[in-house]
Amino acid sequence: MEQVLRFEELRLTKKSVYTEMGYGNETPKEPVRLLVDELFNKAGTVVKPRFYFQVSEGQIDQDRIICNSLILHVNHTIATLLKNSEKFIFFAATAGMEYQEVHNELSKGDDALTLFVWDALGSCIAEATGDVMEKSVEAELPGMPHTNRFSPGYCGWHVSEQKILFSLLPSNVCGIQLNESALMYPIKSISGVMGAGLHVDTRKYGCQFCELDTCYKKRLKKRFDHETQTQP
Repeated sequence: MEQVLRFEELRLTKKSVYTEMGYGNETPKEPVRLLVDELFNKAGTVVKPRFYFQVSEGQIDQDRIICNSLILHVNHTIATLLKNSEKFIFFAATAGMEYQEVHNELSKGDDALTLFVWDALGSCIAEATGDVMEKSVEAELPGMPHTNRFSPGYCGWHVSEQKILFSLLPSNVCGIQLNESALMYPIKSISGVMGAGLHVDTRKYGCQFCELDTCYKKRLKKRFDHETQTQP
């Protein structure tokens, strides 16, 4: 069942937005903090994040998930991390069209900083919506651990597989549309799969498992490590 949330239900912190903006453990200067405050308030009045998930039967076969006669080629890395799954949770979550409409308006202007902050906030909203979705999964499957979330475009799972994933979900789920390149709109949306079972590995996986060398998070980490190592 699709669920619409209030912004407050996400329990987002401004610190998470600072981190998404690249500040790490530092606190931005007052003008940036005031802008984040302003956009937080705006999000609280207009944004309506939402999510959907469904629990399905399926099986892992080498580097594939087979579900309802459909095959998802998730790559060996994700297939390994989904090992021992008894069920699969397919999901979509989004910051919503209300967020997107503000983003579109800001994109027409010349205030790059406000657009940058709103973009970072949108990323945080989408991920936090996914976190709330996970809590709903845990309520539906009490006592059954689940894996981390895995999405097309990461860990070697080709983004084109998004079309197969969405064929498992209701039409126009959460108001999300796919373009010809299988990218989602609204842009601040996530989708993917989790595995659930009594013996799945519930560790949270990071960049060490990702095979995408061009990932921006890897570039940021490399730059941070370099700057740290070269400091006097």
